[in-house]
Amino acid sequence: MPPRNSELERLAGSQLFVLDLRSGQAPKAIAEQLGGPDAQTPVRWRDADSELLVFPAETRVRLAKGFVFVELTVATDQTGRDTLVFPFRIGSSPDEAVTSAVSETVPRGNPVIASRWAGVATPLVWFAILRAGKGLLARQRLARPLTVAGVYTLGRVLSFIFTEPVSAGQMRDYFTSLSPDDSPPDLPAITRGHLGTLPLLRTTDR
Repeated sequence: MPPRNSELERLAGSQLFVLDLRSGQAPKAIAEQLGGPDAQTPVRWRDADSELLVFPAETRVRLAKGFVFVELTVATDQTGRDTLVFPFRIGSSPDEAVTSAVSETVPRGNPVIASRWAGVATPLVWFAILRAGKGLLARQRLARPLTVAGVYTLGRVLSFIFTEPVSAGQMRDYFTSLSPDDSPPDLPAITRGHLGTLPLLRTTDR
């Protein structure tokens, strides 16, 4: 067994804080992360010698249990205006909350745009979803630092779970204290165990 590390055990067992983003508010919240404070202004994404014009204000979001679909209106000189749909498989319960989603290799929509921009646009859209959660947290003005520990949806709201961050130094100190025969604990399993016993402080964005 690995040596006890009280700090990691404390963080794994700390109270979790949940913020809910209503489906009706999700398009605006994600659009702000794609286009900055003024989501009404189109933004230009560049990759090598290619450019994609994105219209954040026209972002649409649909939720289904365990899935979030983000539709972007985009345009190129060659294709004109079109839409791309990015499906993300996320958690369908607090136990399954994730920070890394599963998505399709190529988004749905115009095949020319989708194949060219899949590798660039897909992670940008996913990070915009996570940053939307951080935006909810910023409005809470909490005294203690928290970070996104996972996101899930039952289909009506997008739920972000927050917990106290573990610093790189804490992780380094812990793993350097392990001997070759030690088996590191499954921290996600520890956290999941606490999900059933700890109160989830929940706030819904209005």
